[in-house]
Amino acid sequence: MRRRDLIAAGPATLLAGGADAAGPRVQAATTIDVRRDFGAKGDGVADDWQAIENAGLHLERLGGGSMYFPAGRYRMTRVGKNITLRNNIRYFGDGHASVIIGSNAAFISPNGAAFGRSSYAGYRYFTVSDVTAGDREVAFATASETNNFKPGDIVLVRSKDAIVTPGDVLPYYVELNRVAAISSNRLILEDAIDDGWQGLVAANVTQDIVQEYCIEGLRVECEDGYPFFIQGSYKSFIRNCWTSGMALACFNGFVRSAAHDIIAEVTWRPDKTSASVFEIETGCIRANFHDIDVYMAGAARAGQRYPVFYCQEFSRRTALRNIRIAAAGTDLGNVFEVMSGGHQFDSIEVTAKSVDKVLDYWVREPERYQLGELGLTMSNVKVDTSDPSNGFAHGFILHNDHPNGEVQNVTIRDCDIRTRSARPDRNLIWFYQGRQKNIRLESVRGAGQVAMNISAGARPAEAPAAALAFPLTDVVLRNCEFTRLASPEMLANASYVDCRRLAGPPAGIAAPGTIWAADKPRVQLAVPLRPETTICCGDVVTIRISAWSEPQPFPAHLRIRLLGADALTIDLPPSSSADVDLELAAIFFGGAFHQPERFTLSGPVRVRGSSAPSWTSYTGQFERRSANLVEVLCWIDKPAGLANGLIIRTARVELREVERGA
Repeated sequence: MRRRDLIAAGPATLLAGGADAAGPRVQAATTIDVRRDFGAKGDGVADDWQAIENAGLHLERLGGGSMYFPAGRYRMTRVGKNITLRNNIRYFGDGHASVIIGSNAAFISPNGAAFGRSSYAGYRYFTVSDVTAGDREVAFATASETNNFKPGDIVLVRSKDAIVTPGDVLPYYVELNRVAAISSNRLILEDAIDDGWQGLVAANVTQDIVQEYCIEGLRVECEDGYPFFIQGSYKSFIRNCWTSGMALACFNGFVRSAAHDIIAEVTWRPDKTSASVFEIETGCIRANFHDIDVYMAGAARAGQRYPVFYCQEFSRRTALRNIRIAAAGTDLGNVFEVMSGGHQFDSIEVTAKSVDKVLDYWVREPERYQLGELGLTMSNVKVDTSDPSNGFAHGFILHNDHPNGEVQNVTIRDCDIRTRSARPDRNLIWFYQGRQKNIRLESVRGAGQVAMNISAGARPAEAPAAALAFPLTDVVLRNCEFTRLASPEMLANASYVDCRRLAGPPAGIAAPGTIWAADKPRVQLAVPLRPETTICCGDVVTIRISAWSEPQPFPAHLRIRLLGADALTIDLPPSSSADVDLELAAIFFGGAFHQPERFTLSGPVRVRGSSAPSWTSYTGQFERRSANLVEVLCWIDKPAGLANGLIIRTARVELREVERGA
């Protein structure tokens, strides 16, 4: 029997149950040793592919089992001769001592990893009913059509709509599920469908999907390829492995499956093809990756800095958790390149020489993609770059590049980008294109601005000339830290709660009980508005002072000097107690948003025990220079050495950014 026919026939026994936390339910009673039982050498020289292939075919005939690789180096020397995964088989070894050496790939799925965009056009399809989230069945037109399935088969339910290019079909929606039972014209599914769709066809793809395998306790080396190139998995596990190669894995149709507790070495070489470290392609549903350490080295060929994490078109509900990327000497491309699909990323740490973008997130055209509301949740992401001249180009970018497109339901929280380079044009958060709705950014920090595109050139033709090209709705930034807002439109179109600018000056504070007792004019508090500090129209410098003194025979003086000009002086006469309270605000205005030209100082001045000064406000010019100081001076006209002075209750000078009150 030809290998292809054998695989298409399927295992003798198909287990209909799901994989649980303990892993696939392979038939552990049958364990074979590839060296003892099938003649593999494991010496790192001989080609062991045929022995491993024979062992796999043997277990397949039995309906599953365990394939043991005792300590050794099992080499497959020929391109395309890889370990084919088969249903219900556990592939395991003695940890680091059991080494699989692949050529272009080490482990692949049935039929030469055929499942995926290059194979969608070749299946026999039947029109089926629309599905909604939570459904556990698929209805065909007639009962005779369900005769093409049996319990244990894998059914592909996909959208009729697809992106079609020569040799490539990319459906907008893919659901892979296992048939639990058949009732008349309906397939009863093993798992509930997560996301609904209208306009569907279905096919039997059992021959291209490997079910409930487990790979564990092996070192997998594939210098010029993928340790795991698996295009079609159902409820399977890869765990407790060590890998090396140009990537970690390329998965297509990795459904309700997991890879975890892996240590990977990834090397990019300019004379070789590079790849994404995690390539999660179409058909992946509820793929789970966690507790993985990746050590990267080398450099990619020009134009081939692929994303580290690539959630490709139409994968859905991917979970990434507890993953560390150590690439301190490597220039990376995008860290995350993700299409909407309800993905969840948590606790990701990346160290690199530089990165292009941290997140490039987009949504497909709403006329054809029905799941645009499936958003993204990203939390606890830390990116640290070391290149002093670059670091990162942009941080978190959200966009929809189609007319009437909309980015929805994105939450990014507790994310920090550290860099040693300063670039005024860098965007930390960029609402790049398309309408944006229900976006939450909480505790996002990094040396970049918050920006949105307002270009008239990208505005839909039907929009009025004065309208924003890409309006924001229900967009909230909370406790974020950034260099500045890029425009007044960005200020007006989002809500800001407890946000601050990284380059803003520290507050000037005097401790309660401090005594200001100088006998000549002395600066007691000073806050510099340095040239590198971004001051925007609407920013406010607040000055709050509350002080008192016992009766004394000497006059006291309190002065506010703003940007070199004496804006307010309070003279307290002798022979009386004094109680002074100031609540002043200097507001910047005029000129461009990032280049205000003037300021006005105003606010109440209360003096008890003496007459209050005649005071309304002070207006002055704002020029950017190193001498831009906000100063509070205090002195007493007394002989040197006497202790008389003003006693401070509160004294605080700080810059309050305009977005704090937005």
